[in-house]
Amino acid sequence: MKKIGKWFIEPYIIITQEWQLLSQRNKEESITGSEKGRIKELQFFNIMLAAVYTLFCYMFVGDLVMLIRGNWVSLMGVVFGFLMMLLLKRIQVSRYLKRRDAYIKKVETLIKQ
Repeated sequence: MKKIGKWFIEPYIIITQEWQLLSQRNKEESITGSEKGRIKELQFFNIMLAAVYTLFCYMFVGDLVMLIRGNWVSLMGVVFGFLMMLLLKRIQVSRYLKRRDAYIKKVETLIKQ
C-alpha cells in the first residue's frame, strides 16, 4: 500500500524539489537575464505538469470509484487515466530532468544520457 501511495505522489515530490532548486538558481547573481527567463518558464512548466497530473489522477480515482460501484464502462477511464499518469511520469524523469540544465544554459552538450 505504501508503494502505491508513493507512486502517486512521486511527481509532486519531484516538482517541489525542482521548484526549490530553480528558485535558488534564480537568486544567484551569476545568472543572466535570459537564463532567469528560462528558469521562470521551467517553473511555469512544473506548475502545468502538476495541474495535468492532478487532472488525470482525479479522473483515475473517480472512474475507479465508479468501476467499483458497478459501472463497467468506466474501466476505459481507469485505463486511460493510469496510462496518462504513467506517460507524464516517464516524460518528467526521462526527458525533463535530463534536459533542464541544457535548456537553462542553452548548451546542448549538457543533456545527460
